[in-house]
Parts: sequence; C-alpha cells; structure tokens
Amino acid sequence: MTFNVRYGTSFPVVVRHGEGHAGHDAIGLLCRVPDGQAGAAHPCARTFDVVGEGPGAIARVSTEETGSHVSGRPAVYRVDDPYGARLGRITYRHGRALRGARARWTVESVTGHCVRGYRGRLFWWALWWPVGLPVSLVWLILSLLGEGDDAFGKPRRVIWRDSSRRARLVFRGVADEYQVLDGSWDPRLVAALLGLHQSYDPSEGSGENGWYARP
Repeated sequence: MTFNVRYGTSFPVVVRHGEGHAGHDAIGLLCRVPDGQAGAAHPCARTFDVVGEGPGAIARVSTEETGSHVSGRPAVYRVDDPYGARLGRITYRHGRALRGARARWTVESVTGHCVRGYRGRLFWWALWWPVGLPVSLVWLILSLLGEGDDAFGKPRRVIWRDSSRRARLVFRGVADEYQVLDGSWDPRLVAALLGLHQSYDPSEGSGENGWYARP
C-alpha cells in the first residue's frame, strides 16, 4: 500500500493509493494545533490532529519529550485516538554530523509492532559529504544570485525495519511517497507518522503549508 501527503489545499491531506495508484482515498487532513506559546515554542514541539471525514480528529500527535541537537536527546511523541487511548509512540533523534550519525525514527504501536529507520543510506551519505555538499553549496550560491535552481539535497530515503531487519515501511525521497509493506499497521498511526515526518522533512511542493497550516 502506498501513501503520500498532498499539499495545495487549505490543509495537507494524507492519501492512500490503490494498486498501481489506480484510485485513492483520503485518510485525514493534517491540522496543526496552536500551542499557546507563539514563537517561543521549542523547535521540536509538535501538536497536530489527523482529521477524518467526521466532525473530529481520528488521531492526535503531541509532544512527550523535546529533543536536543547538543546532547543528542531524542524527541518523543505520543499518538492517541479521539478518546485519549494511546495508538503508539514515535521517537525522533536528530542526526549529528560531527559524529557521522544519521537522523533516526522509531515507531512503536500498542499492538507490539516496533520499527526503526535511518535517514539516507550509508553509501549515499558517504558520497554526499565529499561530492554532494560542495555541489549543494555551489547551487545555493547560484540560487541566491538568481542563476540556479534549488540546492542539491541530502539523502532522504528512510527504511523502517523490525528487529529481524525486515523492511516494513519505506519513504522514497525522490517520489515523496511512503510504501507500507505490512498491512497490520493501524492507518491512523501511519498517518500520524507521515505527518510528523513531513513536519521535519516536507515535500518540495509543501509551499506555505510546510509544517502544515502554521497558526
């Protein structure tokens, strides 16, 4: 099953595609919830709803612990259903360039599923640092001068694997789509993960809805 996040409407929407992308259905809108702290909110703080066709949310993501670039402390997010019962937990650890560490995502469901994924493959990171980074800097300078397009991006692909190293979920950065290889995952938790991941690594077409619908 393939999912993606579509922008261009008032709120980004998580879409699930059928086989061969023949037909699709909307799982829910991604609606940011104001935290009441205006611009003083922690950069890792996240609170948003996944809103279905009904009058209320089908899931809410909220911050349990804020992360830290300096100490490497991960950010932890709770995913609840509309009645406050937990659907799962998502943990995000920032990559630390000086230590060669990649950003890491861990997803735990209440049903016992647990998968972990790293941003980018080691091979592409090894190629990006000596080649991609200088090219990215040149493209950035050209774009600032109005002579080039967007900068060359870092590796984005994420493969979430279980404890036996079997792939369960794949984010393809070039196509900006998510492939769920295990049909037993709760689609509400999947939608929450997509929304959270997009808040950190949005699609190129996110436009004004990057970190969706900022209050």
